[in-house]
Order: sequence, then C-alpha cells, then structure tokens
Amino acid sequence: MKRLIVASLLITIPLFFYCAAYTSLQPVGKDRITGNFSIGGPIISAFGTRIPVPYGTAGLNYGLSDQTNLNSNLHMLSLAYQVAGLDVGVTWFPVQNEGWIPTIGLAPRCLMLMSLKSDVTSRFRAYPLVTTSALWKKGNGHIYTGLDIIIPFSEADYDDEAVSIIFSPFAGYRLPLSDRLNLLTEIKWMGANVESDQLAVEYVPVNGYGAVTTLFSIERRF
Repeated sequence: MKRLIVASLLITIPLFFYCAAYTSLQPVGKDRITGNFSIGGPIISAFGTRIPVPYGTAGLNYGLSDQTNLNSNLHMLSLAYQVAGLDVGVTWFPVQNEGWIPTIGLAPRCLMLMSLKSDVTSRFRAYPLVTTSALWKKGNGHIYTGLDIIIPFSEADYDDEAVSIIFSPFAGYRLPLSDRLNLLTEIKWMGANVESDQLAVEYVPVNGYGAVTTLFSIERRF
C-alpha cells in the first residue's frame, strides 16, 4: 500500500488530462472560436521497446474578450473505460508578444471526471489546476513553453510522502498550415517532481522523475 495514492494519481490524472497539447496560447479575439483535436500520450516501456500511449481530446477556445479565452476539452479515450472527462477554464493574457517579450497566459482550470459505471460508490472527481504559458513569434510560426500545476486531493493516511502539488513543464512549436489551420507539436515532462519508482506503469522518466510525453494537435480558426 506504500505510495499507493501517488501511483494512482500519476496513472489516472495524466491519462485523463495531461495528454493534450496546450492550445490556449494567445487571445483568439472577442466572439471568435478555435477548435482543436489533440493526440499523444506518455511514452512507456513495453514489449521490449518504448511506445507512446495514444490518447485523444477535442476542444474549443472562445474569445470572451480581446484578452480572455474560455477553454473546454472533452477527453474521448476515457469514454472507452466508462469515464466521462471534461476540463474547463479561462485564460487571461496580461502581456502580448513584442520582440523578446512573450505573450503570457494565466489559466485557472478544473478537470472533472465522472464514472458511467453502475456499480461504483464514488462517481465524481474534480481536480483544480493552473497553467501558465509564454509564446514567441519564431519564423513562420511560434515557439512556446509553459507549466501545468495540479493539486490532487489526496489523503495523508494513504501516504505521508505523497506530493501535494504536481508540476508538468512543456514546450512546443505551432506551425501554420494555412490561414486557418495550425499544427502544434509538443513535448511534456509529466509529474516532473514525482519519482518514477512510485509509479505502477514503467514510463520513460527524466533523471528518475516523471514521464516523457509527446503530443500533437491540429487547431482550426472559425
């Protein structure tokens, strides 16, 4: 039972949330909408090789104002396990890219999971998190970096050593494919402050911590 809560969190939470390229990188404009589809996942060691776990999400960004986006993402693979997953949030952009000054985004969000099974005693879970991002113009596209900070609701009775906050830094490049279409490629270090030997699944870690994740997203402006 030692470290059981950490193993559970690092398997479940990344599966249902982290595995989506981050797309709310700059304001979409008041009353404008962008849609996105993301696929990717943590790299695991299995069958004598290393393979990414496929995971798909579909989302929307809506411009509440010229400085604020409303975000939502539906987690599709979780439905195969009879779990509905949805995250919603708001991104505020206090600074816009000018030269070396990046577009800065601050996004409080909430991940909500609901079991669709009939024989469960606990049906609903909610996880608060905050995402920060910075985006710069580079060539025809944009480079970006950021950090996911998630606060799991864990009980100390399960593990006195369980982390109270999980950090997941990421970086990527957004390439325009047309006037309305972008391709995002991203790499993320999930659970960068969690020792990999606490995990039940053999992820590919960085220096013994977390899990390396590769992500791709198609984004379309409407």
